[in-house]
Amino acid sequence: MGYTKLPRQKLSITKKDKKWREECVEAFINLSNSGAGYSQKKDDLNILYDYYNGVIDEGDYNYVLKPYGKSRKNFPSEMRNYPIIKPIIDLLLGEKSKRPLNYTVTVQNSDSIAIKEESKKELIFKNLQQHFLQAVQRQGQDVGVDPEQEIELPQHIAEMFEETYVDQRAILGQKAMNYIMQEQEVYDKIQKAWFHYLVSGEVYTHRGVRNAEPFYEVLNPLDVDYDLDPDLEFVEDGDWALVRKYVHASTVVDAYYESLSEQQVLELEDPQHSENDVSFLYANSTGKDANAFRNRLIEVTNVYWKSRKRIGFLTYLDPETGMVEEQEVADGFRLPMEMKEQGARLTWKWVNEVWEGTRIDGRFYININPIANQRLSLDNPSKCKLPINGRRYSNTNAKNISLVKLGIPYQLNYNIYKYRLELAIARSKDIIAQFDINMIPKKWDMDKFMYYVEGTGIAWVDYNKEGIQLNPQHQSVLDMSIKTIGQYISLLESILVEWEKISGVSRQRQGEIGAYEGKASSQQAILQSSHITEDLFRKFERMEQRDFQALLEYSKEAWLTGKKSMYVMPDGTQDFLDIDSMQHMESNYGIFVSDAGKDQEKLQNIKGLTQAMVQGGAKMGDIAQMLDSESFTEIKKNLKKADRVQEQLEQAQSEAEQQMQQQQMQAAQMQQEAENLEREKDRQKDIEIALIGAESKKDTEGHTLNLEKMVRDFEIKERELEIRQKELDEKSRGSQATENLTRELNEVKREDSKNRKEIADKNANKRG
Repeated sequence: MGYTKLPRQKLSITKKDKKWREECVEAFINLSNSGAGYSQKKDDLNILYDYYNGVIDEGDYNYVLKPYGKSRKNFPSEMRNYPIIKPIIDLLLGEKSKRPLNYTVTVQNSDSIAIKEESKKELIFKNLQQHFLQAVQRQGQDVGVDPEQEIELPQHIAEMFEETYVDQRAILGQKAMNYIMQEQEVYDKIQKAWFHYLVSGEVYTHRGVRNAEPFYEVLNPLDVDYDLDPDLEFVEDGDWALVRKYVHASTVVDAYYESLSEQQVLELEDPQHSENDVSFLYANSTGKDANAFRNRLIEVTNVYWKSRKRIGFLTYLDPETGMVEEQEVADGFRLPMEMKEQGARLTWKWVNEVWEGTRIDGRFYININPIANQRLSLDNPSKCKLPINGRRYSNTNAKNISLVKLGIPYQLNYNIYKYRLELAIARSKDIIAQFDINMIPKKWDMDKFMYYVEGTGIAWVDYNKEGIQLNPQHQSVLDMSIKTIGQYISLLESILVEWEKISGVSRQRQGEIGAYEGKASSQQAILQSSHITEDLFRKFERMEQRDFQALLEYSKEAWLTGKKSMYVMPDGTQDFLDIDSMQHMESNYGIFVSDAGKDQEKLQNIKGLTQAMVQGGAKMGDIAQMLDSESFTEIKKNLKKADRVQEQLEQAQSEAEQQMQQQQMQAAQMQQEAENLEREKDRQKDIEIALIGAESKKDTEGHTLNLEKMVRDFEIKERELEIRQKELDEKSRGSQATENLTRELNEVKREDSKNRKEIADKNANKRG
């Protein structure tokens, strides 16, 4: 059937009747079927999958097997497949499974920056408040805080905030994405998608909402066709896409029982399509029964395209707030006269809208409507996405290519040279000595003669036998060895080397290290090899990011009433998902998928420093946590945290050393003051002795010394010493050295009191 012109899309919803809808579906199907596009693609892709699986078409080798138009029957070799493509694909599959898949959910709402700054201010204020309460507590006023508790400085708080802050809505989105990844088995499905991408150079996925849950499925590239715009990178941004499958009637009824009539279900027992439509699905099936089985399959085609719809923008003055408001209204809305009189205005615009429709068995059209879950941009109501996504490795001004397709010429030549090598080995008879049959001794048969030739290397000859006239030294030698065997082996080796260069997967990367190859050179070879294949990974990971973004957006529609569920993380830990539907719906999420290649390289480099970290005194718990990490970002956060802890320990140690030095200086000072005090006491004793001596004699002029004045001076001096003692006691409180000094000073004090009493007694006796 030729291409049917697409009906006009800029129509009001009321004019998009049943006929219009069916013609739209038919137009895109016919567009896909027109020419040799779809059928040729199907054939080309099947060849690629055959080559990966080791299935060869002998027709590709006719120029070798039938050089003159005739087949070589009963030759001592046959054409086989010796896989050189599959090991490369399998290695890249394994590498993909080990590459870290790090995705981060962000929030792009306009208020996110303001919320972040407010949160930082609040945290710094609480920190300053804690510092103030500790200062109050140290002054002796009980405010209920520990004055010795370590509290970060405000500048450190600000730095840590910038490193660790995450919007609460982003945390919610991250948990939602984690739940979807586990429930939909996204990790396993991505591995399947990667396989299709390597083999066919194409990868397609289907995202949406099913049974109030977001779903994710990988599509077979043979089933998908879409708008091949040379500037189109991702299918979801295209104008249309379709998925064509061949399934059993039971599968059709399971999927569409609500939309099929009883008569349609009955008619599906006798499918109308031809056998050729699905022959490629059962290419290896033969016989009458196989054909009958193929004829029971039903074609189901799901079509997705962008149509147009009219939306209105109602601008009016809110009587309660007095503010001008704008509201979107659907096609068919009529502006009430009352609002029109109040100055309300209604303007109309045409925007894109994604439609879907299904054709079953080429005759039944069902479920042709706008899709229920439109992915629209908050900034542009016309920017919408198809539920089908995917990409080709190359879609710009060239035919698409895959890694398998690149390897087909090398696989063909490798198989041919292997065939030639096997044929040469079969023809090779080594070096043969020619003997006259009459040289065989009497009563010996040929088997016995050859037994001794091969076993001993000696040919026994009966020269007495009749007919022997040959000189054994002149027996002729026939060289039947094939000199080209070594050449074939060399050619096979060169094919492998060239294929490894083209694929980007070197032997070192495959684990084959030469006997004389150093560690540095092998690592360099592996690094260069990874650079070649990195473009494959990068393009695929960009599509991963698109799919994750779609799944998170579809979850908003799926969880309109909220979502609560327990789920298991990849590391085995459990987490709880509690979605507030309103907050989830209003969050403008963004998904960032980091460069897995760079992350893996950084991860390995950091993990390679474990030995140095052990020697540097790092804690084993921190090292174990680092080795268990699958994210460079996670390791970086842990290392920064460890650095902060180390800085705090070093600071505390420095403060302790300074405090010890101060205590030592104070002790030395107190020791010096005690010694000074001791000397002062000695001087006072000398004065007291002088006073006692002066009481018993007169000076040369006949005047008695004024003992009362000297006693008063002594008492004043003693009070000064007591004050100094108190000051010294205050300084030395809590110190052992100070306690000893205090005891010494008390002893001096007691001695002073004793001396003063003795002076007083003596003075009293003198007066008496």
